[in-house]
Amino acid sequence: MLVQKASVPPENLPYHILDFYWDAFTPHLKAYDITKEEVVELSLSILAMTVSEERQCIGSFHDGYRPCPSHRSVGTFTQCRACMGSWARTYRCVFEPQCAGNGCEHRDFCGRHHVVYLAFYGTLVKVGMTSAGRLEQRGIEQGADAIAPLFMCRDRQEARALEKETSRRFKLPQEVLVTRIASQWTRRPSRAPISNAFTTYRSRIAAWRDVMQEELIFLDQYPIHAYPRSLPTLVRTSGHHDGEVLGIKGRYMVFRLSGGESRLLDLSDLPSRWVATSSSFEPDEEGIPRMVCKRMSQRPVEEAPHSLRHDQRTLY
Repeated sequence: MLVQKASVPPENLPYHILDFYWDAFTPHLKAYDITKEEVVELSLSILAMTVSEERQCIGSFHDGYRPCPSHRSVGTFTQCRACMGSWARTYRCVFEPQCAGNGCEHRDFCGRHHVVYLAFYGTLVKVGMTSAGRLEQRGIEQGADAIAPLFMCRDRQEARALEKETSRRFKLPQEVLVTRIASQWTRRPSRAPISNAFTTYRSRIAAWRDVMQEELIFLDQYPIHAYPRSLPTLVRTSGHHDGEVLGIKGRYMVFRLSGGESRLLDLSDLPSRWVATSSSFEPDEEGIPRMVCKRMSQRPVEEAPHSLRHDQRTLY
């Protein structure tokens, strides 16, 4: 993969995080190694990581990876406007679509079929919308235990309107707070209560308008090795994190501190930040500690990491 040089990172933080995403039930964390000047994959099986407060544009993927030439600071999005290129206008359509796919050059995003769905976290439920072909993947990205489509829509704008109306009529949240989701994570989810909740909600909604007669999809193959003994609490992303990794579900890594307390780290908040690790370092041929990581496979531009394909966790 063609790579141009990046700017000097914050001191002792050699990895610029580009993306966190799921491939089926396998999570991936991609970073630009400023020492090797290449994109690498960092291990998620151990946690001994220092994370910057600073956020910097992750650059662009066009004819190979290019770090941001202006090294601009970013906030809500991981790319500056220049690196977004023609996608800059489309970002505003993520949550509030501006047209039915006929108002910009990316009709393939806004104009494709979408579904309105119900996602379950234990017996907690939310309503959402996503591209029709990404339903199961969207559920995995959100850490849902099960997901099912309700309505097929001709485009993103129609799906968003129907999502909001379903939320209003049936008092269904469009987001579930992490504190409530985490309350479900001290035990393995049971299918029977989820199925019963789905049947109840679908029957109520079907009395309003016709729903899709699709089966509930259970999502139970997350890499969870052990469940926390107590309710895990969310930590601030920046700073140093060290503990035993219990598993990863949706956006969050669940880990246990040496004292036994459980914590959550929002991995989706890492892209655009700089990081360093400690326990994953091994000496190289010259005895210098180096990060244990895997080289990123060389894929075509259209198959670049999800956040750079504009079909990622922000472009649902």
